[in-house]
Amino acid sequence: MSEKHIQYDNEQDELFEDEYFQVYHRNKRGSGFNYVIGDVVKVYPNAVLVGAIAASKYIRPPIRPRVTYDVDILLSETDFEEFLADELPEESLRNLEKYFLDSDSANHSLKHKSTGIYVDFLSTESTPLKPRLIRHILENRKLTTNILRLRDSNIDIVKPEYLIALKLNRYYKMPRTEKGLSDRLDIIKILKTLISNSIPFGLGGAREFMGKQEIGSFKKIYDDVEFEISAETKLQKALSRQPIYIIDFEASGLGKESYPIEVAWGDGRHPVTSCLLNPETMNGWTDWDSRSMEFHGIPRDKLIREGEDPKRVAERMVKELAGKTLYSDEPRYDNMWKDRLLKDSGYDPELIRIKNLKYFLDKLVKATSPTMKFTDLLEEFSAKTETPHRAGADVSWLFEFVNFVRNTVLDFGA
Repeated sequence: MSEKHIQYDNEQDELFEDEYFQVYHRNKRGSGFNYVIGDVVKVYPNAVLVGAIAASKYIRPPIRPRVTYDVDILLSETDFEEFLADELPEESLRNLEKYFLDSDSANHSLKHKSTGIYVDFLSTESTPLKPRLIRHILENRKLTTNILRLRDSNIDIVKPEYLIALKLNRYYKMPRTEKGLSDRLDIIKILKTLISNSIPFGLGGAREFMGKQEIGSFKKIYDDVEFEISAETKLQKALSRQPIYIIDFEASGLGKESYPIEVAWGDGRHPVTSCLLNPETMNGWTDWDSRSMEFHGIPRDKLIREGEDPKRVAERMVKELAGKTLYSDEPRYDNMWKDRLLKDSGYDPELIRIKNLKYFLDKLVKATSPTMKFTDLLEEFSAKTETPHRAGADVSWLFEFVNFVRNTVLDFGA
């Protein structure tokens, strides 16, 4: 063999440390040390197929920034002997020998802390097709593998179509076993990485090692993944552009006998509609909690002097809002007061439904920026702004928060 596939610079285990990962690590949002394999694509754009190969795995940097890959590396017996002949630390050598030579070591428990790399040697067991396919890969490396070059290290990594062929064969032969289901999950994640990063993909030479059943299974899996990614993209666009209506109530109290004293609603594009409600014109609207007034600051006599007839406000609400999706930051209470206003005014409360704004925004954040947390955005925005306690001001504040969330996740995505 003319070149070694793995070379260690020294005994300090720095094989996969380089300036690109260190820069990326320092700029990474959050303090966690678990990065999904998609980050490899960003760190090493010239080795994007590493991400495709190890799509189901994680990068686990130890104390200092260092990438440890869990990938399928194809080694012939000769290559393997030369690999073991390298002057590795004693512990590393023992780990590798145990990993490769112990046939009972099915869980691949290689302790990679001292080696810097987690190698998954492709055995010739599992299915009858596997030995033939592995031999083909080893004999045609230029066509079947990609060379990952980091520093002075050259590593053969099987192209995704051949890795999929290997995993698909076992999945088809053993679909209901734990290994079979694991292989299917790996195929899905490999395809997600390829499609999401617009990496060209075709079965190519791997097709000759796949029967009609395997190709049929692959097509179904591929269509499912493509549909899921398309649906996620549509969801992101729909959530970020979807027009919403926000409604807010102030009330006489929080108990069962409480009633609305002010209501406001808007669509974020036009001025907010806000109405005080006169409780004197409604039967049974007598409950009054002075503790609630400390928050909204609206005296009862002001409602009597300036408030509108609640029945007319309810009529206007039904005319403008029936059939539309409304959101509130406190739907439990706002639905209670909406129901009382509509029911006491002679309308079916189900004409207007109020959903949870926080749940909607949390869904938006998860769909567009999975690494972000809605609660962090709410805390950040609340620290910058003063939260009001009047219905109209509350609606305006909530729309400002909605725009803050949308702009933040879109900027982060870009």
